[in-house]
Amino acid sequence: MDPRERELLTGMGNCFAACGEDFEGTVGMVADTRRRTTEDVKATLARMRAQYGSDPDYQALRHRLPPSFPL
Repeated sequence: MDPRERELLTGMGNCFAACGEDFEGTVGMVADTRRRTTEDVKATLARMRAQYGSDPDYQALRHRLPPSFPL
């Protein structure tokens, strides 16, 4: 993962840990903070899942989020 991707997924975990929002709420807060659209954040997360799904670093960051989150 490049640093921006790692930061995005870390931000998702931090936001969820702080607020406990559902997927849409967490994506919305992260998008607002990063000054990105929710669609862009979702597309980036989906691409990351496809590209890094078996990467241990990705998996460690992903495990900070509920299994129900469609990442």
